[in-house]
Amino acid sequence: MGLYICKNIVEAHGGRIWAENDSDGKGATFSFTLPIIKEKNLLNE
Repeated sequence: MGLYICKNIVEAHGGRIWAENDSDGKGATFSFTLPIIKEKNLLNE
């Protein structure tokens, strides 16, 4: 259930989450990406 919640949060922010099995078959690596949006500073414009 925890990974399902993480997936929903990451995807709600426009990101992606995935898992890859370790080469020794004794675990997995979980990764995610999130987009970075640079906001304009309204005070300087």
